[in-house]
Amino acid sequence: MKFSETIQHSDPHLVVSHRHEKWITGSDHPPYSQRAIDFAQAQLGKPDRKREGTLSASSLGDCERYQQFVYLGMPKLLPDAKGAARMANGTFMHLRWQMEGLTEGWLTFAEMPVGENEYHLSGTMDGILYDESVLELKSTNSNGFSRVMAFGPLIPHMYQMATYLLCTGRTSGVFIYENKDNQEYTEIVLSRDQLPMLGVRKQAEALRATIEGQRLIEPLEDCIDHKGWKYNSCPFRDRCLGIREWGEVG
Repeated sequence: MKFSETIQHSDPHLVVSHRHEKWITGSDHPPYSQRAIDFAQAQLGKPDRKREGTLSASSLGDCERYQQFVYLGMPKLLPDAKGAARMANGTFMHLRWQMEGLTEGWLTFAEMPVGENEYHLSGTMDGILYDESVLELKSTNSNGFSRVMAFGPLIPHMYQMATYLLCTGRTSGVFIYENKDNQEYTEIVLSRDQLPMLGVRKQAEALRATIEGQRLIEPLEDCIDHKGWKYNSCPFRDRCLGIREWGEVG
């Protein structure tokens, strides 16, 4: 059975879908609430959060060398026009869902930091739902959406959600994946025992040990060969392979 065959938007255990579809298709749904409008205005004028000196939830399941560079505050390459547009598309996809959720009521808080925790992890949750679940919004193209529908959330996204639950003590998370090519979406609800909670703890501890010991992790094999989407999209690709020792990062 494909992963997508387990997903039904009318399924009563889904937290968002039935309320979202009722609200967005209603001819008389109210305009966005003042709270939602104020939230959007604040987000559009807010600078990116400082990530130096922290381990980020959104990167924990991905390249560890990248995470070391972020922790040390190494400057990133600026995105090209296409990359900047892609990030803006993701921003406005988030705002569209968050404004609806704050207006309709299925979202109680948006852009919530995880707060201080014993794992020294940082991150901002896209939202907290009315049932206390963590909401994570993801925008992807048709190829990425097909992979999610066939196999479930991407591994880095699973680590990101597990990090949020680990840091906050919450018991479940909800992914909304939206296909940016046609606005098809799916909702995936996962409990703690379906997420890599132990993997997050172990990786956070191991990564912090390399930082405290000033041991630089080796580059990914594809990056050594200058190939793959991770290499092509990495904001450190111009310097990463030339850095051999911890003290060279800067």
